[in-house]
Amino acid sequence: MANNVSTHQAAEDARNDNILIYVNGKIVPKSEAVVSVYDSGFMLGDGIWEGLRLYNGKWAFLNEHLDRLFEASLAIDLDIEMNRQEVFQALEKTRNANNISSNAHARLMITRGVKKRPFQHPNLSQSGPTFVIIIEHSKPKLPRPINLATVPHMRGLPMTQDPKLNSHSKLNCIIACIAAEKAGADEALMLDINGFVNTTNACNFFIVRKGVVWTSTGDYCMNGITRQKVIDICKSNGIEVFERNFSLVDTYGADEAFLTGTFGAQTPVGMIDGRKIGSGELGPLATQIRSLYKELIKEDTI
Repeated sequence: MANNVSTHQAAEDARNDNILIYVNGKIVPKSEAVVSVYDSGFMLGDGIWEGLRLYNGKWAFLNEHLDRLFEASLAIDLDIEMNRQEVFQALEKTRNANNISSNAHARLMITRGVKKRPFQHPNLSQSGPTFVIIIEHSKPKLPRPINLATVPHMRGLPMTQDPKLNSHSKLNCIIACIAAEKAGADEALMLDINGFVNTTNACNFFIVRKGVVWTSTGDYCMNGITRQKVIDICKSNGIEVFERNFSLVDTYGADEAFLTGTFGAQTPVGMIDGRKIGSGELGPLATQIRSLYKELIKEDTI
């Protein structure tokens, strides 16, 4: 669709044309931030990543993001060759080089490194990991709520490619997003192996029915940090919340729907499969959760 939007839509910022990027310990201009065509990430999607938001000079939920990064490195047996403090120092080095203090998004990308030959076996990567950090001036700017379309593509199974792993291999989600756009929507709503509503191609998914917040069981979706924060917020503020199986029938009859993610925090969903959800805007309970989340961000970044 010509006027589609995305959950990662941001205000244009000319300063991003001249950002400096961290590449294997060096801070280089954007035009010089390159990796080898033999890099494992380019060739095979063999790598992991993590995204963080900067608010008022502090990285929100930094410890949780570093936990997830290092858990991913263990899962794919990738030696980052840096400890948590060194990764944080690299992140701060990049931020300070760009003189960024707030409203920024960072993407940390670590691959198994440059291969000796263009084949799959991980032992062909013998030069150590490739580590890149991009920090952009980035403030969410969504002109309207997101419209979703249900697609036949499912998130990976734990025994194939566990969706809890932030890997560079995102083709399944990209194909799902393309299918949704072909159907006239912005992004994809993906089901789990049992046909229950699961997640979108980019974010975790929530609905509200009769004042109660529902989200998936978490068995087949990404282990979103913002997702968990929303669940925690509900539990600590007297908002009933369930992690449960629910169907498209439940979803179409919801009073509200919203997405969660590091970049957009809480993003309203207007329509699903051509059906308007509630008012088609961010609903009252999601608005309350967004306000409570902003307070949580302030507490975490003081």
